[in-house]
Amino acid sequence: MALSMLRLCGRQGLLQQTSRAIPLMTNSLPITTNQRAIEEMREFWHKNEVQLGRPQSPHLSIYAAQLTSMLSITHRISGIGMGIVVCGFGCVMPLMPHKLPYYMDLISIGPAGIYIAKTILCWPIIYHLINGIRHMSWDLCYGFGLKELYRSGYFVFTLSWIVAALTATL
Repeated sequence: MALSMLRLCGRQGLLQQTSRAIPLMTNSLPITTNQRAIEEMREFWHKNEVQLGRPQSPHLSIYAAQLTSMLSITHRISGIGMGIVVCGFGCVMPLMPHKLPYYMDLISIGPAGIYIAKTILCWPIIYHLINGIRHMSWDLCYGFGLKELYRSGYFVFTLSWIVAALTATL
């Protein structure tokens, strides 16, 4: 399809083509490509829902969560979160009137609360690091078996909490 669109556009390129309608001849009436696509979509859904009685796919709502997909999503979220937090602290802290220890002294949650907070703050960094090592082992073609995937997934999750808890004691 892209090649045929390029041929229709000539040297003007695909970006210029998408901003204007190309007339097509269907039953000797000119219609635009956008109108044609909408008509084809309506025909498709009418055929599937009305004529054939096929329900719309429930997509992700019917699948159970898998460990591998949850770890992958967590890896991405931890990376994005770390980027946002590091950039945020880097931009905000120089503008603050006091240094970080002053604000830490204002928080009165006790030593246990501080330990838990430090563990929770350390965990995404440690998890992202250990899971990144797991991903690098995949780049070397190790650990692709189903048992190995689940074993390494549980190992990464457990080890990341242990290392985060140990790091929070420092």
